[in-house]
Amino acid sequence: ARAYRETAGIAHDAVQMAVVVQRMVDAAVAGVLFTADPLTGSRSACVVDAAPGPGTGVVDGTAAADHYVLDGTGPEERGCLAPAELEELRETGERLQRELGAPQDVEWAYDRSGTLWLLQSRPITTLFPAPPATERPGTRLYVEFGHVQGMLQPVTPAGMSALKELLAGMLASFGLGVEIVDIGGRLYGDLTDAMRDPSTRRRLVKFLAVDFGPRAQAVVEHLLDDPRFAPVAGRRRGGAAALAMGPRAAAGILRALARPAAARARVFDAIERRRRRPVEDPSTARELLAAIETTERRDDEIGDVTWPVVTGLLVTAALPPLLKGVADEDEIRTVLGGMPHNVTIEMDLALWEVARRAEPHRELLLGTSPDELAAAHLAGELPDFGLADFLEAYGHRCAAEVDIGVPRWSEDPAPVFAMLGGYLLVTDPEQAPDRRFERAAAGAEAMLAELARRARRMRSVRGLLAGFFLRRARELAGLREAGKFAGLYALLDRRRRLLLLGAELRAEGLLERAEDVAFLTLPELRAVVDRGRDPRATVAERRSEYAREMRRRTVPVALLSDGTDAETLLPAHGSDGRTLIGMGA
Repeated sequence: ARAYRETAGIAHDAVQMAVVVQRMVDAAVAGVLFTADPLTGSRSACVVDAAPGPGTGVVDGTAAADHYVLDGTGPEERGCLAPAELEELRETGERLQRELGAPQDVEWAYDRSGTLWLLQSRPITTLFPAPPATERPGTRLYVEFGHVQGMLQPVTPAGMSALKELLAGMLASFGLGVEIVDIGGRLYGDLTDAMRDPSTRRRLVKFLAVDFGPRAQAVVEHLLDDPRFAPVAGRRRGGAAALAMGPRAAAGILRALARPAAARARVFDAIERRRRRPVEDPSTARELLAAIETTERRDDEIGDVTWPVVTGLLVTAALPPLLKGVADEDEIRTVLGGMPHNVTIEMDLALWEVARRAEPHRELLLGTSPDELAAAHLAGELPDFGLADFLEAYGHRCAAEVDIGVPRWSEDPAPVFAMLGGYLLVTDPEQAPDRRFERAAAGAEAMLAELARRARRMRSVRGLLAGFFLRRARELAGLREAGKFAGLYALLDRRRRLLLLGAELRAEGLLERAEDVAFLTLPELRAVVDRGRDPRATVAERRSEYAREMRRRTVPVALLSDGTDAETLLPAHGSDGRTLIGMGA
């Protein structure tokens, strides 16, 4: 009980005990009804577990219960419940769900006269939220964007609106028409139209390998054989040309392939221009909101960053088929190790250099909590060991950095101090990040030379392409982080203005804290600014919902429109008792 209260944020001294006195049902058969399948998440099926007598044995798991999954195909003639009783339970569950506004976990009993008694009904708390209702026909597939980035936490409402805008623009530049939806505070893309389009469905699996990861790839590959996603001949909807790239894209990719050094220079020049771009913030709430609402597009810079990054991803994806019979997966992975020109690796190495300079202050940094160190740094009370320069270069970053509702390292450097503490514990020189990177880079160059020799011996076009793509992979694949890195400067500007707006609204008594502004959408903020609408009840509700979702430990990588976790549809893996199955990290 204490652990439950602490998890839910309930004070121990604020609870009271209730004692219920009630008439008992003389049950002939009893059990539990879930109005959605708690294992798959499907809202198209309800699940009944039943056993003769009182329902306590079913609830606590001690009785052998009959198990029914009711999906509208008609219950089987078996077990302790008749088909008419199962149908009555299904209809009753639907009514309860409608009245109470959420899928329900119901305890019930039939007495010896055949009367159905409802003993308890409560929400199914473990379900992941279902996709929003849509008028588009048939079952739809939604794939989640955050898991491949390791982003488990939900996105704030302000962050969600900015991300939808950012992703829509990015996907449009690839020729992808994907609808972005908010499900449980996470970003999901509707891939249904691309799944049903004969010209793109098979290429979709390879595309997912680049940007969504192996779990999403396995789901889509499995569902390609599902009749609900069968190709529709002669129809091309908004996402039908999802993977087609136009002349502009082809020109950008060929340009990067021909002159990779010049392509890298364009990428980093564009990043530097964004970093140095002068910004003036308006002074009034109305002007600040107008500035936040305005989306600035600079197509020249988008192309300068996008196509070199895409080229690096494409040449990397091309290596396995080109090197089939020449190199195994481990050898290809070796070529992709110690990758140069990666802004995140360079950031990690810069932090390692800070840690080396901080060695004289080791006792202070390891003996003080990161939160206390962050407060001391912001107050100017720490010695200079290079952290200020690091934050000048990378302070616009943080975990879950694509969400403008999350503090940047420049605002709260506690996570940086936690990482510094980890680096200070590295005492073996051979395990130092710079040495590990140097070894990986040297191994990659040696393996590249070896694989290029093997490819040349093929004396074929494929061999020539393999050697060319191996070299281009080393020169361009490290840029994969550059696109997001460049986009973070625009998000930083937006966050700064959002917080300034929050401070204005707090001064007017419309918000408790300036940070509360992250829990309102732009239309809601417009209503606050223009009409003085009090948003505090909405903010409190959203904060509570956000805190609840922060505790969620499993986020489905793909959902069907009825809420089914698509991974539950995959065939079960066999186990040899020695193999761990999952996504390596």
